[in-house]
Amino acid sequence: MHVHLFPAPVFRAIWRFFESSSNGLWNIRYRLHGDDHVRHLEEQGIRKFTGLLYAHKPGMADSLNDFMAESAQRYSGLLPFGTIYAADGDVAARSRRIFEDYGFYGIKLHPFVSREQLDDRGFYPAYEIMEDLGRVLVCHPASAPVYDATDGARRISNILSDFPGLRIVIAHCGAFETREYLELADRHEHVYFDTAMNCVHTHVFENNCPGREFFLRYQDRIVYGSDYPNIPYEYQEQRMSIQALGLGPEIEKKIFENNATRLLRLEKV
Repeated sequence: MHVHLFPAPVFRAIWRFFESSSNGLWNIRYRLHGDDHVRHLEEQGIRKFTGLLYAHKPGMADSLNDFMAESAQRYSGLLPFGTIYAADGDVAARSRRIFEDYGFYGIKLHPFVSREQLDDRGFYPAYEIMEDLGRVLVCHPASAPVYDATDGARRISNILSDFPGLRIVIAHCGAFETREYLELADRHEHVYFDTAMNCVHTHVFENNCPGREFFLRYQDRIVYGSDYPNIPYEYQEQRMSIQALGLGPEIEKKIFENNATRLLRLEKV
């Protein structure tokens, strides 16, 4: 539920950002795009995966959505997500194109990259359409790994007060403000968590595992995410970190497959 898919030039720009001395986040383990990117997932036993992307500046989202639509025609395992940049305007029309013309499963928003807040009312036409159609918002509202703002849960709460039926996946289990997102999940039945970079040690995600009790309590609302390919370690370490919690095959099946199947309204993975 958390796989990035960008055109090759955008991927390269993202990797430069991660690895530059001024940012120093981590070295990218998998510099893969296109056919190589998908082939590696298939080699890991992945049958279905989301394609997530986001716009870094105005005038970029439409071309990214076109790229995702073309990729969905090429790769049978891809579950395409689009993105929106509120400042581009015509958000309702752009949303209808994403969902009605392209048939995408949802959108991805990354407010720290776009510098547009999730509760910016410019997004509200998209949220209204998504709530009506049962589409999914995957977003990165929390501060991990290196962001300053910690008010993401409040902003999500603002959205859900107007769109209580909107299905939202909180990336990285809401690290580092996980507790605040758990309170949201307790109040709103459509708040989900993805596991990307949780319980796997990196120097910028230290102490990032919400613990076995979290996985037991929210077992029906946790979906497997990896953040592939923008990770510093071997892909299988994310899967193994969850299996090491000793949750048992029934709960693991929910996290690795069944919850996402239900969330995305897939008939069969």
